[in-house]
Amino acid sequence: MLSIIICSIDPERVRTVTANIHATIGVEHEVIIINNAKELGGMGAGYNTGAARAQYETICFMHDDIEFLTAGWGQSVLSHFKSDASLGLIGIAGSRYKSKTISGWWTNQATADCCNIYQRNLKGKDRKFLLRPAGKNGVIVPVKSLDGVWLCTRKRIWEEFPFNTADLKGFHFYDLDISLRISEKYTVAVVYDVDLVHFSNGNFGDEWVRGAIFFHEEVNKVALPVSLDAPAENAEAHVCKSWLRRLRIEKISWENRKLWVKAGHAMDFPGLWGTVAGFYFPYVKQAKIKLKTILS
Repeated sequence: MLSIIICSIDPERVRTVTANIHATIGVEHEVIIINNAKELGGMGAGYNTGAARAQYETICFMHDDIEFLTAGWGQSVLSHFKSDASLGLIGIAGSRYKSKTISGWWTNQATADCCNIYQRNLKGKDRKFLLRPAGKNGVIVPVKSLDGVWLCTRKRIWEEFPFNTADLKGFHFYDLDISLRISEKYTVAVVYDVDLVHFSNGNFGDEWVRGAIFFHEEVNKVALPVSLDAPAENAEAHVCKSWLRRLRIEKISWENRKLWVKAGHAMDFPGLWGTVAGFYFPYVKQAKIKLKTILS
């Protein structure tokens, strides 16, 4: 038996995702829709409100823009928690390493990142992202952090570790925060027996950048870096470089790019100075075009 909690203000998405849940979950369940998360104080506040209403012991927090592909996925979720009393939280994307340097869950390290998700692009095509560290062959792999697109836990563990609404009032980093905190006491893991399609590629713009800096500097209390394995050589520099490259293509202001470089201590890694320059390149290119136009 599962309680599904979704924060959404889009009635059409709610109808679509609810129908998909009913058709695929395969176990007794309830769907709780929170349509005023923003007014409540953000995603975490919305999820806490829904969890307080949940009548079942196992809870799934999920986005409204996903579609389950696995028939009977609810039984898989229940089986995971039944077979491991120490299991505290599961998802479909996360990492065994969380850097001290500012980042999301992704580290771009094959020895750490775990993922099992289909991502739909702008052309309507689905691409499967399957990441699994060598030697981790089970249907469940322990991690330290999780992405929030789909998270399942026990109600008693949510009661012990509710979403942080005092500090995280928006729609970002509630997932990294709760997974890191739970992982200090319970097993957090990525599961590979639940397939789903996510219809969004995420938003990594100015709001996300400011949220990342705020989370790492003001909110997080878990000592970083943290890892389930011996960290790879130069792991911090690798994560820093990977995120500079990832965010380069996003619509991020010049001021927030400077804040990211400073907060992430990117200039402390001499080997990344060229990558930092590339991170600023979109604005440098615009400045050159503007100057050329003025002089022509």
